[in-house]
Amino acid sequence: MNDSAKVDGIGGVFFKSTDPERQAAFYKKHFDINLGTWLHQNAGPSVVAAFKADTSYFGPADNRFMINFRVTDIDALMASLRGDGVTELGYDDEEYGRFFRFLDPEGNAVELWQPPEGDLPED
Repeated sequence: MNDSAKVDGIGGVFFKSTDPERQAAFYKKHFDINLGTWLHQNAGPSVVAAFKADTSYFGPADNRFMINFRVTDIDALMASLRGDGVTELGYDDEEYGRFFRFLDPEGNAVELWQPPEGDLPED
């Protein structure tokens, strides 16, 4: 591989929707994200990883991907999402930070990640 030709960030996340307006309202309300417009984000770590095909981490078996958002106040976001009755998939508090997984209104798997204070553990 050419050292100058590499990925240096996530450029976008795209998904199909049966009700784009409802999805847009959900993402605006809970995350202040305007779907379809540029999201300027803070620099920080991201990961791209493959899970085994039979994982239940993403919820229903037909979910083939999960969006992970890096957040600063996971407790406030969890409270807001729970208040809207999202389907929860799980919560973890570990050395890599705190994680909350749920399904958006159309059943897409979403994970919130609040990194730990300081540096992430080495792989």
